[in-house]
Amino acid sequence: MASVWLLSSIVFITAFALCYKIAAKAGCELRAVNLWMNSAATAVLLAAFIASGCRFNWRAAELGIVSGCFAYLSTLAFFYHMRSARLAVSWTVIGLAVVFPVGASILIWGEQPTVKQWVGLAVLPIALVLLGLGRGNNER
Repeated sequence: MASVWLLSSIVFITAFALCYKIAAKAGCELRAVNLWMNSAATAVLLAAFIASGCRFNWRAAELGIVSGCFAYLSTLAFFYHMRSARLAVSWTVIGLAVVFPVGASILIWGEQPTVKQWVGLAVLPIALVLLGLGRGNNER
């Protein structure tokens, strides 16, 4: 079952990136695309919430609103970056963003990463060097 979720995640994330790239090439207004994307996601999640029969929780709603605002701003920044850089670089930078939650989980909550996570953190400097090497190809 985990492989089904992994495969669907890869497919949907790829589709998400391609839709954004198409919107950028078509000259769409970035804020409008982002607003409609978040509105559609909110409608789908609200329908799923109602269908599941879950009870409403104000604390979860507050956290969701704050998270949604951050998601809006981060995807907007990501979309602007995709206009000026290659998709591979954009996705690599997004992948590097996991460092901050992992760091917070270690420092704030005292969690211990797995061996795989430590290896991933250890190879991050290599990814940053590789990004720096490819940077000259994108400058205009």
